[in-house]
Amino acid sequence: MAERRTWAGATRSAADVRTILDSVNRRGLERATTTALAEVVRPAEGAELTSDASKVLPVDPRLAGLLPWPGLRRGATIAVVGSTSLLMVLLAAGMSQGSWAAVAGMPTFGALAAGQDYGVPLDRVAMIPELGLDWPRAAAALVDGVDLVVLAAPPDVTEPVIRSLQARARQRGTVLIPTSAWPGSDLVIECTNKVWTGLGNGHGRLRAQELTLTATGRGRAARPRTATVVVPPDW
Repeated sequence: MAERRTWAGATRSAADVRTILDSVNRRGLERATTTALAEVVRPAEGAELTSDASKVLPVDPRLAGLLPWPGLRRGATIAVVGSTSLLMVLLAAGMSQGSWAAVAGMPTFGALAAGQDYGVPLDRVAMIPELGLDWPRAAAALVDGVDLVVLAAPPDVTEPVIRSLQARARQRGTVLIPTSAWPGSDLVIECTNKVWTGLGNGHGRLRAQELTLTATGRGRAARPRTATVVVPPDW
């Protein structure tokens, strides 16, 4: 049985990042790729709607209406824009059956809130706040090694790099979740409005936020879909 490595928070040095990337690379060699390789030979929008557990990861029921698939389709690029809370909701459900994830390039990602308020299993999350100048190579290693990769790429990321990472995610069966609306994304879920609740007239504390979400994408996802969900604050 493969060794299961636990990350207990943010990395502290370049050596820590190398250790994590070495671990996910080793794990990547052990992952089944039959389903992922099948996705390479057909367009993403042509994937069949199916409940086959080998092709999708679980999704929170509150978000199910935003997706054209019965879960988070392996190999898809699902951009999440404007809400860290939404990222946490996706991770908590997507990892609920034992999957591993990475959060890269987000030094302000609230690990405490993710674990306590959203139920994200932090012992199966690799958190890499800064990926460095050679970030595309580091991101590719994460795509090879885990099931879901949240990636906050630099704003000047080029389309060739985007296409390369998307193709790699399709090949490996990884759900790639950029935090900006990359061209060619299978689905873009954007938070268009937030309403906070819990504060009174000069007293109280923030207890929840209501998110208004819009999703659009390619193929079966071309028709815009909307949803409103209430989630805890993302401190």
